[in-house]
Amino acid sequence: MDDDIIPLSQLANEAFNPVAAAHLNGGSNLGPGAAAGPTDFSGLGDSLRPSGSCEGAGPGPSSAAAAARFIKSGKLFQDPIHGTFRLDPVCTPIFDSRQFQRLRRLKQLGLTYQVFPGASHNRFEHSLGVAHLAQKFAVHLWNLQRGELDIERRDLRLVELAGLCHDLGHGPFSHVFEREFLRRKGITDWEHEDMSALMLDHLIDSNHVDMHEYDVKRIKSMILSGHGADAVRAPAGQQWLWDIVANGRSGIDVDKFDYLKRDSTYCGVMISCNFDRIMQFSKVIGDEICFKYSEYMNLYELFHARASMHRQVYTHKKAKAIEFMVVDALVAADPALRITHRIRDPADFQLLDDGLVDMIENFEQFRHLLSLEDEDEAALRRSQAIIGRLRRRELYKYVTDALIPQDELLSDNWRAPTAQDIVNSYRGSDVQLSADDVILQENKIDYSKRDKNPLDSVHFFDHLEATEKRKLRPDQISSMVVASYQEKTLRVYSRNACPKHVQAVHEAFACWLKSRFGSKVTTSTPSKPPLPRGPQALGAAASRLATGVGSKRVRGLDYAAGGAGGDGTYSAGHGGAGGAAEDDSTSPSCLMRTKQARQ
Repeated sequence: MDDDIIPLSQLANEAFNPVAAAHLNGGSNLGPGAAAGPTDFSGLGDSLRPSGSCEGAGPGPSSAAAAARFIKSGKLFQDPIHGTFRLDPVCTPIFDSRQFQRLRRLKQLGLTYQVFPGASHNRFEHSLGVAHLAQKFAVHLWNLQRGELDIERRDLRLVELAGLCHDLGHGPFSHVFEREFLRRKGITDWEHEDMSALMLDHLIDSNHVDMHEYDVKRIKSMILSGHGADAVRAPAGQQWLWDIVANGRSGIDVDKFDYLKRDSTYCGVMISCNFDRIMQFSKVIGDEICFKYSEYMNLYELFHARASMHRQVYTHKKAKAIEFMVVDALVAADPALRITHRIRDPADFQLLDDGLVDMIENFEQFRHLLSLEDEDEAALRRSQAIIGRLRRRELYKYVTDALIPQDELLSDNWRAPTAQDIVNSYRGSDVQLSADDVILQENKIDYSKRDKNPLDSVHFFDHLEATEKRKLRPDQISSMVVASYQEKTLRVYSRNACPKHVQAVHEAFACWLKSRFGSKVTTSTPSKPPLPRGPQALGAAASRLATGVGSKRVRGLDYAAGGAGGDGTYSAGHGGAGGAAEDDSTSPSCLMRTKQARQ
């Protein structure tokens, strides 16, 4: 193999570690299918060079020869998260394809961009980042334990390709497509990991990528690792390599490293996990990636950061309201656009991206190209009306939520109510509620292992020369590790944004909670009366001013709007001589003085 085709990052790591000829030239223990020979990646540049031509054979080389020289060095990327990195030349035919470039049109966080304006990043750059980290992690372990691990350089390239291709099968708006839209349509046997494997086959066939079938199976197996798939199991002694991109054993993988760091950066959320240290203080023991015991709390922060991102970003209450609106629009438009008819064939599926909303909104522009029945056109009109509400920010209203008691979750007694159950609990008469007005969402946040500590399935070692692994209990590290690793809240939304409807839904939900849990569970937010509008609002504001309600604190000064002073003047301090207003009796300073007086 010619070292010219090895990325600079690998050459730097291996400058003082010459690779044995066996590792360079070939294959021991490749498992079934090895007889036919694995993909010869070293010939990739030569295969793209025109026959009869020689690189550098004279001035003015042909465009194909120039492309061949370019691909030999791989492509260089400047990434705001990982800095400058170069991917292996074998990745170039993959990301220079229609199927991979489609990821530019899929927002990484789906509709969260409608709430967090910085979350404009796409699946495209996330996939590049995962490929880079997969190569970095695998090369680190290979250099650390060269001679102990039964892998070759081509295995490092395969795990890099798995990282690059692991999200090829994502649908429009990312997880919303499969977890909300398809389930609403009654489709529960579709997962984006399976579509990623199908899309990889389609990419290779339609772009004539020269890759051996056995290597393709290994890449797909790495993508599906941890998802219950039985495509190709990892060969003995190589399961750790399969855990780099998608770790079904401990959940510690480079996919999580990239999306947590990338999503938190673009959304402006601070997390405290050091992902570089996790990779640096790791080694393979017993066909498993283990970590130095000193990294226990750093790994704990990894899962804590994941839970925090779910709470603050991924399940943001307003972002979920927007997701419900788009799902309603897609469900209404599906009979006309036949979205669900395109989810099985990758050639059809590659046509679906985040532009679906624009297509629905502007379908009149291509109405003449469609043969629609009257009922299909009416369905598209209903879908358009929902998108119109979204554009005007007339969103579905978040009403309230309630935390489900842990004993209910642990005893497996919890069953979520239906929208009709909430409506049946309404005791008022001001509003005529219907089940279509109410949306219920079970919002589960955990540390990736349901109610278990994910670090219970992680093995540690004492020092880098160690050959034995062990488990650690949380109490061996810290007494401040949480006791519960899962929480579930029941959220309620109203499709009707009318304040009276929202209040009626709130009252109905509170009545259901009381009948189900008694006084043990209450809503997290109190019911708010409908805000007065027009002249009523002005009259209420004038009334508050006249009675001295609404005193404001401005930079340490009390502004009394018609209180004891009666003239709306500023007064310094907290009610000294001539002071216009006293401290609120519930303020922290007043409570502290009261407590000291009692003592």
